Order: sequence, then structure tokens, then C-alpha cells
Amino acid sequence: MNPIITEADFRKLKTTAGRAFLFYGEEDYLKTHAIKTTRERICPDPSFAFFNDITLDVLDFTPDKLLDAMTPPPMMTEEKLIVIRGLSFNSMKPPEVDALCEALALLPEYDYNTVILHVANGSIDEGYSVKKPSTIIKKLSEAVTPVYFQSPGDARLAAWAGKHFAHLGVTVSPADCALLISHVGKSMYMLANEIEKVAYYVLSKGKNLATSEDILHVTMPNADVGAFALSNAILAGQTADALEALAVMKFERAKPEFIMGELSVTLCNMLAVRCYTDGGKSIKEISKLLGGMHEYKVELLVKAVRRVSPARLTRAVQLCTEADAAIKNRSSEYEAIEKLICSL
Repeated sequence: MNPIITEADFRKLKTTAGRAFLFYGEEDYLKTHAIKTTRERICPDPSFAFFNDITLDVLDFTPDKLLDAMTPPPMMTEEKLIVIRGLSFNSMKPPEVDALCEALALLPEYDYNTVILHVANGSIDEGYSVKKPSTIIKKLSEAVTPVYFQSPGDARLAAWAGKHFAHLGVTVSPADCALLISHVGKSMYMLANEIEKVAYYVLSKGKNLATSEDILHVTMPNADVGAFALSNAILAGQTADALEALAVMKFERAKPEFIMGELSVTLCNMLAVRCYTDGGKSIKEISKLLGGMHEYKVELLVKAVRRVSPARLTRAVQLCTEADAAIKNRSSEYEAIEKLICSL
């Protein structure tokens, strides 16, 4: 049985070839970041990503498809990355887990592969603690190395926020980083987006120091930013980015009807903003027309729809109506949203 390691232990590994890893635990953002850095190391040339960077989503996954992905050697490099995304071990039957383990047991024959099982928080029984893992973790550890991603404490989260701000060219005091966390929440996905909003706002004002007033002015309490990112990607025709944004929301276990509701509101607001701007309305006027929406949020919407035609926005809203009806008939399905993404 492979021992459970921490995120820090995984970062220290000089090579991961010929090994499979189970990414599980509380913080999904850190899992995504770890996959990103692993991808950059194993697949530095994007022109060969089709051959060397393979993602199997839960809707497409079978053990046979995993074997098909493992078998071909890498192209123009020594390693390959295979990510299996979205498995829920809480709903998998024992024979399905056995079949997965049997496929992973063949990995030594194809030791140029790194395989990562990316499991969302709450999708696997973790047991009492890392030292007392669940039966399913013990079972999987016969074929994989479990990597536990613990949610950072407040001090570490504040330090991370400060570094994220600094990377964007903005300075924020430790006290104001703590204020941001208490205001927005501890989800690193939400914090990353809100940090970018604050940074861009401050830089647009010709400053490089964000204050508590800036943070409270720009951010929203416990802001849910997924629908905005999803809407932008859909309207820009960036299908891969839209599906990735949807995958993040699925990992956060957002219900399809909730995603659809937020998406519909966002797209309707975008259509309204485009119509108002075409009619010569100012940011302040649009804010009032939209029921007092914050002017900074109106500015974001104006920028988002500047290059999108009213016809495309209208089509998107119409497709939302169709997708919403489909979801109400099949409330546990995400296919209607995926169809919407691929229809524009």
C-alpha cells in the first residue's frame, strides 16, 4: 500500500513518470494548480499536447479508455500526462473500482505515463484522518499514491493572497488580506478572481496599493464568479475555456439548475447592457436601469459585451431558455449546459 503524501511532498518529487496519484481533500484550487504545474513540466510544448496531455472526463471515462490512453508512447518527449477528472467514488460500485485498479496496475508496463485522478472535495470518503483513511482510500492506494490537499489556514491563505496581489503588481497589507478573506470567504477559486478584480481596479486608478476601502468597494461578500467566467467564454466562442469553467463549477458540486439560473441572469444582464450602451446610456444610467447594480460590475459587463453582437447575445439567451427547460426535466444532468456551450 502506498503511503498518503501531502501537497508539499508532491511538489518535491523530481519525477512522477510511471506513477499514478489520487488528488483528494478539501481544497480543489490547489489540486488544479498542482495539475497545471505538472502539465507545464511534462508537456512544455503545446503543439504536442494532443499526444502528451490527455484528459478523461467522467462522462467519457472507462478503464478501457484509460488503457487506450496509456498505451501509445509520448511524442517528441519522454513523458505523458493523463488526468482523469470528475470521478465520484461515493457513487461507484466495487466492481467499477476494481476495474480501475486493474487498469492502473498495468502502469509499470507503460512507465512513461503520469496518471492523476482528480477527485473533487466530497466525492470520496476520506476516513477519519490521513492517519486513519477510509476503506476506499486504502483500496486505491494499492494502485495509486494518495495526495491529500488540505485547505490552508487563515494565516497561510492571507500570505497566499498577498503573493497573488504582488504577482499582479499590487501591494496589500496583511491586515487587508485578512479583511478580504473574511469578506469574500475562504474558497481559493473565489479569492483568486476577487483578487484580480481588486488589482485591475487599483491599477486602472493609477495606483499600486490596494486599501480596505478598495477591497470593500470592488468585491462582493462570498462572491460567486463562476457564471461570469462561463458566460464570457461562451460568448467569445472559447468552447474549451467554457467547458473548463463548467468543470470547475461541477467540482464545486454546484447544481445544474443553480448554474443555469446564474448563467441566465448573467447573460440577460449582458444583453441589457449591450442594448443600453448602443442606446448611448452611461455607466451611471445603466446602473440605475439595472436596479442599482454596482457601477464597477456594470463596467465589467460593458467590457465583456463590447465585441459581442446583440444577435449573438439574443441567441445565447434563447438557448438558455431551452437549456433551462431541459434541466427541469432532468435536474441531475449537465448535458443541457454542455449543449448550450457547444451551440454558440
